[in-house]
Amino acid sequence: MAVERWETAAADFLLAWTSRNDVIGAMLCGSYITGNPSRRSDVDIHLILSEDAENRERGNLVRGGLMIEYFLNPAQQIRAYFRQDFEARSTMSMVQFATGRIVYDPTGVTNALKAEAKQWLAKEREGLSGAELELAKYAVWDDMDNVLDSFEQRKPDYPFVCQQAMMRLFQTYSRFLQLASTPHHHVLAYLKDPRYLGKYLAPPFPDEEFARKMVRLIQDNDPYRQVQEYEQLVQHVLREMGGFDPNGWHLRTPLSL
Repeated sequence: MAVERWETAAADFLLAWTSRNDVIGAMLCGSYITGNPSRRSDVDIHLILSEDAENRERGNLVRGGLMIEYFLNPAQQIRAYFRQDFEARSTMSMVQFATGRIVYDPTGVTNALKAEAKQWLAKEREGLSGAELELAKYAVWDDMDNVLDSFEQRKPDYPFVCQQAMMRLFQTYSRFLQLASTPHHHVLAYLKDPRYLGKYLAPPFPDEEFARKMVRLIQDNDPYRQVQEYEQLVQHVLREMGGFDPNGWHLRTPLSL
């Protein structure tokens, strides 16, 4: 089997690192491993440092005409990333380790981290409830009101206002459905391209009607159709979240002094 250019670049980069006593593991991650890299894709490399490491490092280097993005961390720091990402509703660190290719692991620590990443990905997240849910519904409605106002007044920033509101709508509904957060530049692929689910170990979006309408909304550049489709999508989300009527809406919560 022919060796790819990126593999040669990664091997060249790793040669110096894996000979060091404080490096106890190495893993290749990203699109060159999971598939469909673009010409702008870099080669992601995680290097695991021994537990007595006092610093972490992240950097970029060009090898063989390709950008290598490298990360140096001890295992305890990577475990902290797993926990922090979970709390932030991100899957970035976990997906990298769960899908990565181990290339150096004399102590077994890299394989252990890979298994732990999969366990974190399987953990269930909390959705919205109580005051959080009510505030989320109000925010969705308020965003819609601002979008409609911007459209009706033909404000020059209407496209920006609408795009921002669309993204917040998607993220709020995702949280309500107990899904991880999705980066804005991944939303269309997540909802439209089945390959994305395997590449990022993501579950299918559970509301097929929402997904279909959101895809159409993202791709529609006609402002008249867009604003109508956006308003319909907001009403769909508010119904799924239990309904919302701004007339008489109120929320009483304890002081936070």
